[in-house]
Amino acid sequence: MLRLLIVDDEAPARKELRFLIESSVMVQTQEAKNGREALKAAADQSFDAAFIDINLGDIDGISLAKELLEIQNNLQVVFATAYDAFAVKAFELNALDYILKPFEPDRIKMAIERIQNNPVINEGQENNNIKNFLNGMTEKIHKISLWNGDRVILIDINEIVFVATFERHCRVCALKGDYLSSQSLNYFETKFSEAGFWRANRSYLVNLDHILEILPWFNHAYHLKMRGYEKEEIVISRNKIKDFRLFFDF
Repeated sequence: MLRLLIVDDEAPARKELRFLIESSVMVQTQEAKNGREALKAAADQSFDAAFIDINLGDIDGISLAKELLEIQNNLQVVFATAYDAFAVKAFELNALDYILKPFEPDRIKMAIERIQNNPVINEGQENNNIKNFLNGMTEKIHKISLWNGDRVILIDINEIVFVATFERHCRVCALKGDYLSSQSLNYFETKFSEAGFWRANRSYLVNLDHILEILPWFNHAYHLKMRGYEKEEIVISRNKIKDFRLFFDF
């Protein structure tokens, strides 16, 4: 009997995927709502495969897969993703499986069959092809998926102007519109750490490429005027002004 791990930060998505998997084959399944729970589960018991969402609350799915494979070399990875056909093709060509959201029963059944027929399961071979793919994949994906009503929208990271806290969520403000995300601002700060984003204060993470003007503010402080969001008042925290001035040499 297959032992499967389902990792997704959205409970409805986890429940739906678990229902579809268990409707197609006799399996033992365990759920994890984030990377931390998934890593603990993998340390406590072995799994044949893990179904991993790309966007999680505390770590991205690709990084999580790499860490899980350090714990269990023979683990099969199936990504539950909303990325477009080009990214999906990349997964396919590198011997990984994928499932597009919204889930389809026939596609779930196909993924299970691929896991069952994989020589890593049948012969205990080490999963080096997946490891090599994952090591290069993080640098190739430059989009992020965000919910817009009942649809998942793919946004180029370089089109995001800033991310701001909003009640218990985050506003992701891009050139083409605003979106809400359940992820934390710390999550976006980590994910965009090499994409030219900077934490202006506790509530705002800004894309340095989209700053139009740096304007004087009260008590020798500054605030930023951002492309497409000129009326948004983003004040630079006092303890960050020195670093910010170094960015632009003023």
